[in-house]
Amino acid sequence: MFYFGFVLSNQVNAQDSTQNKLQLSVLTCAAGEDIYTVWGHTAVRVIDSIHHTDIVFNFGTFDFNEPNFLAKFVKGSLLYFVSANNYNDFIAEYKYEQRQVLEQVLKLSTAEKNKWYEALKINMLPENRQYLYNFITDNCTTRIKDGLFKSSAFQPVGIDVPSFRAEVVKAPYQHGLPWIGLGIDLLLGAYSDQKPSDFQAAFLPSLLHQQIANTRHLLVKNNVLVAYNQNNSNSHNTFYILFAFLLIYMFVSKWNSVPTQKIAKLLDIILLLLLSMGGTLMVYMSLFSKHTACYENYNLMWMHPLYFIAIVFYFIRNEIIGKIGLVFFASIVALILTNYWLPQHFSKEVWVLIGMALFLNYRLIEKGRSNLLFKHS
Repeated sequence: MFYFGFVLSNQVNAQDSTQNKLQLSVLTCAAGEDIYTVWGHTAVRVIDSIHHTDIVFNFGTFDFNEPNFLAKFVKGSLLYFVSANNYNDFIAEYKYEQRQVLEQVLKLSTAEKNKWYEALKINMLPENRQYLYNFITDNCTTRIKDGLFKSSAFQPVGIDVPSFRAEVVKAPYQHGLPWIGLGIDLLLGAYSDQKPSDFQAAFLPSLLHQQIANTRHLLVKNNVLVAYNQNNSNSHNTFYILFAFLLIYMFVSKWNSVPTQKIAKLLDIILLLLLSMGGTLMVYMSLFSKHTACYENYNLMWMHPLYFIAIVFYFIRNEIIGKIGLVFFASIVALILTNYWLPQHFSKEVWVLIGMALFLNYRLIEKGRSNLLFKHS
């Protein structure tokens, strides 16, 4: 990565830039092995044949060494920035990582090319480089999409994107990270279930690639810069694993023997802890973070930090645990009954988890009754 001295030099002026013979293209990069690369990447390539430069502008750069990196990432306050690479260095990295790179050379007028190129160079100024990343509305893809359509006369065409959630969650499942996909699915709120407009739809690399391909007269040609086959697993084993766990949980709970009852109680505690910790994270992401896609999360009706209270009373022999379970049980039933009218989609995997929470609270109610009978015996 290097910073352009020419941004501040005499080369950055309207008279000089209009003399440049430019070629602009959008690069769409396939997913990598790291979690943050699973959605792929978008960059813009600018070839200036007058000054003999071949530059790739990248809006997806961040610093792992940033103080409190993880906390800032979770909160949504992590600053990303635009960087620029020599094309050969950029492509060498993707060849090393064996990630496919597709190029769409754009058919733009000289004025449109100059307008976008100048905007990219202005973005490289120190006071403009950083931006507050949002993984739906402001990311490495949307920045390039916005630059393209703001600098040209083309209008984005519609593509089939049912919701933001569908596209965000799909990628981890396709690339063998189903548990990551499920975790993201749980954290996304009703905001992410909106159907994007034609302009909003291309918010991920593959979607922008598709939209550009479908926009008439926008393409000069397509190039495959790095060719590797992508292994899409479409893994949905999580549903069967979760469903099997639920059946085992119900089975050991109903088998009246000392070993199975001990296992059932252990599973109670594990689920109470998981629902408490998951609910705490969900409350933070939904109410306090800057990740707008996590807002209005109705999963809080069945997963919430109030389970910490249930953990305390689980080990106290009185009927309060049953009353706590009844309140939580009623909340889940309310979610089920009103689901049709809620603006949030729940996947089949999430429904199995809701079933676990429902059965757990049924057991808490039964435990409260058992404690009450013991108290009066």
